[in-house]
Amino acid sequence: MLHGVRVLDLEMMARRGVALAAALVALTTQVAPGRAKGWSSPAAGPSSTGAPELLFTFDDGPNEPTTGKILDILAKHHVHAIFFMNGWHFETGAVEKSQHLIDRVVREGHIVANHTQTHAQLCTVKDDAKRAWEVDHSHEILERLARMPVLWFRTPYGSYCNRVVDLLAERHLAHFHWDIDPQEWKNKNGDVTAAYIIKRIQHLQDRAVVLMHDTKAATVVALPQVLDWIEAENARRTANGRMPIRILSGADLAVERTAPGLTAWLREAATTSVDDGLALVANALP
Repeated sequence: MLHGVRVLDLEMMARRGVALAAALVALTTQVAPGRAKGWSSPAAGPSSTGAPELLFTFDDGPNEPTTGKILDILAKHHVHAIFFMNGWHFETGAVEKSQHLIDRVVREGHIVANHTQTHAQLCTVKDDAKRAWEVDHSHEILERLARMPVLWFRTPYGSYCNRVVDLLAERHLAHFHWDIDPQEWKNKNGDVTAAYIIKRIQHLQDRAVVLMHDTKAATVVALPQVLDWIEAENARRTANGRMPIRILSGADLAVERTAPGLTAWLREAATTSVDDGLALVANALP
């Protein structure tokens, strides 16, 4: 419970539109630093239920037609994800298509997060101003176009170095790492990608963040296989009296963490919104 608001209520409200997706992000703080490559492990903290838990994340987009197909798959399976986007998509190339996709991502209850402007390897960028621009410029673009706070950040390649740690600390950000990386961008084979992820899930005892790329055709092939397997596996687990695999959403993380300093923003947004769900979340805050 989050001050009387159930996870189910938050997930239901997330599907209502832009304002609610913004509210869910506003409720969610950064992830804590930890071990994997210097970053956190498990990337989103330990399981809150004792059952295996998964959070699906997608990097490098948005991109047509692959992002749209992935959104279709997620909608079919009632899964909400986090999309770590690169700002350059909204300044060059198919700008109108990119805007349509970010609108759809937010409208359907997913979370928009920052993946730098140009997908730069931040640890090799020696110029402080250029390194800061990669984070700040993309942040400004995404927050303006998504019309929601952008609080989560993932550095390309998972780069870890003092330069990046200091850059994020100055902005009160922490890196949102991952636990399962099938590297489908490299092998380009959707079936192999699906088999790798499923094998990792079979042995999962805690919470895991899955990294995929919504720019790759292999992801479009692999994702439905993984989600179909999870549904079948959960049916088997339920029949055998075992706890099912839980797929997390931004609403679930919102229950666990409250972003300091954003309560006022949420209350103000609620007063000008026609969305009853946003008002409900705002009224539940302390």
